[in-house]
Amino acid sequence: MIKNLYNFNFTKNELKVILFVIIILISGFSIKYIKYLSSNNSYSSFDYSQTEETFKKLSRGNANSVVNDSLEKTDTIKNPDINLIQKLRTAEDSLKFKERKKSKKEEKLKPKSININTASKEILVGLPGVGESTAEKIIKYRETHNGFKKIESIMKVKGIGKKKFEKIKEYIIVE
Repeated sequence: MIKNLYNFNFTKNELKVILFVIIILISGFSIKYIKYLSSNNSYSSFDYSQTEETFKKLSRGNANSVVNDSLEKTDTIKNPDINLIQKLRTAEDSLKFKERKKSKKEEKLKPKSININTASKEILVGLPGVGESTAEKIIKYRETHNGFKKIESIMKVKGIGKKKFEKIKEYIIVE
């Protein structure tokens, strides 16, 4: 075999490296085969059912039940995964972002109570995230464009993007 390798014009050092790699591969496959035989001809499989249940609960938004379930099960586990518990609590917190607290401005406002085509600067400042300069921009925009046709068109005012619109859309109307 070595004489056949000399036909490829390999140097002695290159032949040593090739033989070393072949020996490593053969020994690796041998170790894997021995482990396979010692485990009664079957690999131990991981039970994904718990992970699948956790995923389904999180995707349905039941983060509280996932956290509670994992906390109950940590009593029976020898080494509870603290990182998993922290990740579940973080997931619970991220699901709560939808239930954000209302600001002081929002608590005073009633839904669909401000007509952005007729509201004064003082009333517009009462909207969440709208200050005096933004209120002035809203007034200037409605004067130059003959008012707003729909509430979404308020996003054309500089300084009002999607996030700010999401905060104020439940309080504004166009008539």
